[in-house]
Formats: sequence, structure tokens, C-alpha cells
Amino acid sequence: MKGGESMDLLDRYRSWQSKRQDRKYITGLRESIATRLESGKQTHEKWERQFAWYDGIIQRDHLKSRDVMESLKLIRDINPDASMAIWNFLRLANQGHELECLKPSGSPYKQGQGILDDLAKRVGHLYGGGADQLINVLNLTGYTQGAIALEVELNEGLNEVVDFHAVDPSTLDFRRNKESGELDLVQKQSDGTYKVLNREQVFYYPIDPDIGDPHGRSPILPVLQIIFFQVEVLRDLKAVAHHQGHARFDISVSEEAIMKNIPQEVTSQGPEAVKKFVFDYIGKIEEGFKNLKPDDNFFHQDSVTVDVKGGTQEKSMDVTRIIDVINQQVVTALKQLPILLGRNEGSTETHGTVQWQIYVAGIESVQRATKRVMEKAYNLSLRVNGVNARSRLTFNKLRTTDRQKEATAALTETNMLIKQVQQGWIDNDEAAISAVGHEAKGEPQTPTIPFRGNRNTRVQKQARSIKTKASRADSDEEDEFVKELETEWADDIARITTQAKNDFQSLLQQQKEIYQERIKEAETPPTRVLLSASTRMNTDRADEPTTDFEDWVKVNILRDSEEQMELWDDKGRDWLEQAAILAGEASLAEIDPGKEFDRTDEQLLEWLSDRSRRDAELIQGTTDRYVIMTLWDVVADGKYSIDKAIEALEEEYAFGESRSETIARTEIISAARAGQFQGDYQSGMVIGKTWHSAHQPNTRDAHAAADGQTVRFEETFIVDGEELMFPGDTSHGASADNTIQCRCFYTRILEEEEDELEEMLSE
Repeated sequence: MKGGESMDLLDRYRSWQSKRQDRKYITGLRESIATRLESGKQTHEKWERQFAWYDGIIQRDHLKSRDVMESLKLIRDINPDASMAIWNFLRLANQGHELECLKPSGSPYKQGQGILDDLAKRVGHLYGGGADQLINVLNLTGYTQGAIALEVELNEGLNEVVDFHAVDPSTLDFRRNKESGELDLVQKQSDGTYKVLNREQVFYYPIDPDIGDPHGRSPILPVLQIIFFQVEVLRDLKAVAHHQGHARFDISVSEEAIMKNIPQEVTSQGPEAVKKFVFDYIGKIEEGFKNLKPDDNFFHQDSVTVDVKGGTQEKSMDVTRIIDVINQQVVTALKQLPILLGRNEGSTETHGTVQWQIYVAGIESVQRATKRVMEKAYNLSLRVNGVNARSRLTFNKLRTTDRQKEATAALTETNMLIKQVQQGWIDNDEAAISAVGHEAKGEPQTPTIPFRGNRNTRVQKQARSIKTKASRADSDEEDEFVKELETEWADDIARITTQAKNDFQSLLQQQKEIYQERIKEAETPPTRVLLSASTRMNTDRADEPTTDFEDWVKVNILRDSEEQMELWDDKGRDWLEQAAILAGEASLAEIDPGKEFDRTDEQLLEWLSDRSRRDAELIQGTTDRYVIMTLWDVVADGKYSIDKAIEALEEEYAFGESRSETIARTEIISAARAGQFQGDYQSGMVIGKTWHSAHQPNTRDAHAAADGQTVRFEETFIVDGEELMFPGDTSHGASADNTIQCRCFYTRILEEEEDELEEMLSE
């Protein structure tokens, strides 16, 4: 036997042995299944265990009975909180939808789409016609009763849809079919019998059904308990207000005085005569007080004492805590957010976002029920028209996250991937797959615009073009405050400061005009906002705006704070660059005239970007707060009016030249110090630095105390407990109080001065 034939024989043997083992395993598995598994259903539902022969109606729980559902309908329509909850739910749950017709392959089907579009316009005739209105009815039913039912009515020829009918789920029941063992959907007729409904035309979808209960559970069922309790409490409060809320006369008659003044002839007649005299005496007093007119004066003997009880003179029970508990229970029972029912409960932004996401998830659960029954109805319509396709209904998505935050997070993730590629941790294709889901289409591109990072040319040109005519006209004017800096380039920085101040003032004026125009458009705040403000004025927190008022201002006046922040970021970046480059070039030239300053240094770019963005947030945030507090002062001074509000903003410091001057001085000086530090860094010759205060009358105490502090060049100064790489630096978290209009500076300690540095550090 040859070697090749021997190998073939061996392979065939191994194959035979493998198949034999597989057959043995499968045979053993089948035998095991046959001996351990049983066919059919072994467990029984609670309604099946009542009697072995049970085939009647599956009884509804008493809390899901038709009477209870009718009570829910009544409460949702007459109770203010329940009515508001329904209003909010319906508006959020039906913000539009898309209806598609798809072939079995999943591609669009134009012919079927026409049938669905035509049908969507005319179904729900009882409610005015149109799928949108019908969806509203189904959503309302689902939110109220915890189930949705819909019937498709066909013509006699069974080839055309007449209408879609929303069905009251509480009128439908389930009954076990004797023959098939399946559950039939039935409806009780006027003669007491039950009609079996065609499940191909009548669709029932329960929401959150319990085990063994096909009816579904109402999301707002708990509101019955709390509303009934609320009614009882309010009824009791009415009685309390009636008895304690009004002052009443407390009249007492002195028994001793009556006995002393009984005439002798009455006494001599015996006890009955005395008793009659006393009753008559008291009766006359009672009748006299009953007949008093509102403006009558009191005139009585000294045997009668008149006092006042109740009203404001008596201490009444504090019911606010009871009302708060009831309000909380109402909000919970209606599956609502407190703010949607006018309850302003404090919550962090993170918690508020989570609460909103949960609330939206609840809305989507009802939408899914509506989606299912509507799609079944549309699918039946396609079948009776002879179209082999299916429908897909998609509700417009409710946003649960902030788009700006999503974009910021995406940008951060992208920048992280770029850095990972630059560090050699991953390749460009891996980064592209993580970012966009496919391999890279080309090699990474190096940014060609210095100091701009991810900004495009259009934004750069726009930012540079917003320099005002006033800025150009005053280009030679120097800011006297900045001119006093202890540097050779102070005059140039002073001129840039003046130009920046004019530019910043132009933006502040533009913002003021926008806000004033919006005050006119918004008109007077709603009554509920003014009422809550009025209530706050009578407390020790009168200086704090109410949440209602702040929300109204943010929505109507400050609605584009993010965009305004971007404008400040754009403007600030331009001026920071100019100051940093000028100071950096001058600083480097002092040490090494032959070396060119690197404007694209990553450390400098990062500082400029962070500083510009951080200051833009601070400046716009401060402006927003000024606007809120200014308008709050208008409310506090008396009746709010549009003219008063506009005038108050006109005089507000936030939009004045003094503020633009402070902003310009702070930003330009800090940027110049950053450029100086970068020039020293690029020289490679600076090994240490010493802090010097400006020694001016308004120099901060902490800055004066830091005078002479020496550190190594790459280390930070510690000033007032905060870290600063150089005067005006905020990259290590220094506060505005430590950097605004700071004119302090540092001097260098160069190479070959190591001994001097060590001596200064040891002091």
C-alpha cells in the first residue's frame, strides 16, 4: 500500500468515527429529551383553577372594572392636576409621526404608500377625520385605562376599509374557547349574551399586564385614592376655615351678678319663679346681641362680658405640610414631573435629566401600544387591497438629551482619538472605525490655520471682520491702566486693550438691544409667575428670584445664551492671540534675538483655547445673572411693566463701558503674560521666576504678600492659596477675584544663575 493511499484510509476512518460519535450524541440527546419533557401546558392561570371545566369570562379585578374606569375619566376631566397631566401627556405623546409602506424585503413600496396615505386622511371619522386625531384618542385611552382597542370596519365586499374605530377597552372581555383552548375577545350585548369578536379586525393591546391578566393596568389608577383623600382634606379645611377663619363674639354672663340682682318679689315666689327670671334675663341678652347691626355700639350691664375669639387672634393649624404630601402623591400617581404640574421642586441638572428620561420612557410605552394596533389596522388595509406589504408607523422622537452637550461630548471623544493616534496607541483606521464606523478615507490632515484648532476659515474671517469702526479709529489710543505695566511692550498692549474694549462694548450694546426687544415680544410675565414673585417678596428671601421667574426670563429673554457665549469666545480668542503673540515675540527677542517665536506651539494654543472658552462662559453667565436680577428688581419695586424693564437694562452696569473696560484689561493683560511665559519657555534659557506686585494703592493684599516669591520656572506660584503659573493665569483654577485687572508681573532667572535661584528658593 502506498503512502498516499494509507493516508486516505486513515482520513476516512477518522471521518467515520467522528460521524459515529455525533450520531451517538444526538440519539442520546433525543432520548434524554423524550424522558424529561412533556407536551402541552402544565400550569394554570388563577381564573382556570376555579373549576376544572371553567370556560366563562375572565373576571376583571374590581379596580379594573368599568365603573372604576368611568371614575378615572371623570377625575381626569374635572380635577385640575389630572386634567393638566392629560394635557401634557397628549401634547408630548403626539408630536407627529411618519407612516411608511414597506415591501417584504424592507424597501419602500410606492403603490402601497399611496393607499396608506389616503387611508390616514379619512380614518377616525367620528373625531373629525385623520390618523393624527385618532392617535390622540388611542393615547388618551391607553394613559387612562391601561389598554388600547381598535376595530377596522370593512365594506360588504371585504375589499375596502370603511373606517378605523377606537373601542373602549372596558367594554371588552376575554373568554376561554372550549374547542381551541384559546382566549376569545368578546363584548357583552344588550341581551346579556357575549359576541365573539374577530381578532383579525378588532385589536386589543394591554399596557403593563399582570401575570394571568390580559386586561392591562391603568398608569394613573392610584390617582383615585389620593384624589378622594384630597377631597376629604379640602372639605375638612373648609370647615376649619369656617370656624377658625372668622372672628366670633364670646359672650359670658356673670351668674353671681344675676343672683344678686333678682328682685325680692321674684325670690319670694319660689325656685320656679327664680328659674324663669334667669332664663328670661339671659334670653333678652342673647336676643339683643343677635339683633346687633354691623355699626352698632355695645351697651350692656356689668353682668355681661364681651370678648372676640377665632380669626387672626387665634392660632390655627398649619396645613401646608399636609398639602405638600398630597401634592407629591398626586404627581406620583399621575406619572408626571413636578414642574409639569406647576410644582417647583429643587433638583440638580443630572437628576432633572434622569427624571425627564424616565418620563419620556413612560410616554413611549403608551406610544408603542398605539403603534402596534395602528400598524395591525394598516396591514389589514393593505391585505384587503391585495398589496403584499407591511406598514411602519414611527412617532417623532422626544429628545432626552441636550444637543449642545452631545456635540461637545462627541468633539471631546474625537479629540481623544486624535491624540491616541498621535501617541501611536492606535492607527488611523481604528480611530475612524470608532468615530464614524468605517475605515479612514485618507491620511490625517494637519491644521493649516494657526490658533484655530477645529474652526473653519469662514468663522475665522467672521470673527476678524467684526472689529468696529470705532476700534480702528481709536487704534492709537492707549489704556492708561495697562500702560503702567512694568514691561517694554506695555504701550503696544495698552493700544490692543483699548481696541478690545471698544469691540467688547459693541457686543454688550448689541446684546442689550436684543434683550430689550425680547422684553417687548415677551410682554408681561404670566400671572402665576407674578403671584409666586409676590409671595416671595413677603419672605426673608425677597432678594432671591423664584424658579418660575428665572425660567421665564431664560426662556423668553436669554434663550440663546449658548450662541452669545460662542460670540464671546470668537471675539476673545482674536484679542488674546494678538496680545499673546506680541508679548511672546518681544519676550523671546529679549533673550534670544535670533530665534523666531513659534505661534503654533501646542501649549500656547491650548492655553488660549481654554482661557477663551472659560472666560466666555464666565462673562455670559455673569450677563445672564445681571439680566435676571435687574428684571427681578423691577418686579420687587412694584407693578412690572415693559417700559420699566427696558429702562432698567438701559442703566445696567452689565452693558456699560466700565464692564467692557474691565473685561478688556483682564483678558489682554493675562494673554500678554501667557505670551511672555511662552516666549521664555521657547527660549529654553529660563530656569526660575520671581513674582512682583504692582505696588499700587489698589493692589490686593495677597498679591502684595506674594511679592518676591520665587519658584522654578515650570512650577506655579501660590497666591492667596491658589496656583498660578504667572500673574493672571487661570489654567490651574485660579478665581476671578485673584486675576481680574491684575498688573503684577514676574522676572526671569536664567541659566548660569542656578546658585542665585537655589539661594532664593532656600530663603
